[in-house]
Amino acid sequence: MLFGSRKPGRIDPIFSGLKAVIDHHRERDTLPPLTEADRLDGMTCLVTGPSSGLGRAIAPELARRGGRVILACREGHEGLAEAIRRESGNPEVSQRPLDLADLGSVTTLCDGLARDGVKLDLLVSNAGVAPLGNRLTGDGLAELFQVNFLASFLLANRLLDDDVLPRGRPTRRAPRIVITSSETHRTCPPIDFERFGQFPDFGLLDGTTWYGHSKLYVQTFACELARRLVKADGSPDVSVFSYCPGAVRTRISREGGLAGKVMTAYFIDPKVAMWPAVHLAASRTLEGRTGVYLYLRHVAAADARSADPRNGELLWQLGLEMLAARGA
Repeated sequence: MLFGSRKPGRIDPIFSGLKAVIDHHRERDTLPPLTEADRLDGMTCLVTGPSSGLGRAIAPELARRGGRVILACREGHEGLAEAIRRESGNPEVSQRPLDLADLGSVTTLCDGLARDGVKLDLLVSNAGVAPLGNRLTGDGLAELFQVNFLASFLLANRLLDDDVLPRGRPTRRAPRIVITSSETHRTCPPIDFERFGQFPDFGLLDGTTWYGHSKLYVQTFACELARRLVKADGSPDVSVFSYCPGAVRTRISREGGLAGKVMTAYFIDPKVAMWPAVHLAASRTLEGRTGVYLYLRHVAAADARSADPRNGELLWQLGLEMLAARGA
């Protein structure tokens, strides 16, 4: 049983963290290097979770490459857009409120973008959480499930349905969606579709296991979205990419207290860990491709469970039903 005492697929947080650090130091870059020609001039980019960590590193780099960057983050980060304008030298950086723990906030953002006639070329779906326990949001859902998967699922679907993220642009590069995933999606418990979105009570020692479980939802979504956004000839209407940045030194593990600080002391700096995301966002070598998953700086195959079309179809159907039940 998924929530039984044997805890199938339990991820040891110390081993997982050490492996990620070792993998980073052993990594051999197999990606074509980004050049000055891999730019985003004239393209509009939306980044979720840009106030700290990985998103805070990604957003200025997209701006340096010429992108018009929209920062989507929670209230309380006034001045963020101005700071990134100064750092990047790009005046076209703006900010809009978004709280993924509130489904209404997602629809408000999408409504505002559509009303203002925004047309995106790039969505970087980066925001995520790693809480110490199974908290519920105001929508009555597990925070790990809603923030890491369901709200981002709603965001992508609304942007596509409202033509804010237009499909199939024949005169320019296909739009891209870049999703932050995790290698922990491989070794976590499977999705129990009969208990869709339900998480058990957990503490510090099981936090990595259930964080990985939330990322299995994310990676399954990424694979299914890529399948759904392909034309009859196999070329993408919208390119969908996902990646694991490795063990990154961010505030996402701040609830771990002293143990969390010790564990993350040797993790990767976000300014180093951001490069797979920037590659997926900007590299010309990926034009005409979709469904690519990167682990650090090499192409890898996603776990078979996430790549299974039957799981993707179920996740999509149940995700829509759950949103509809909440009026989203």
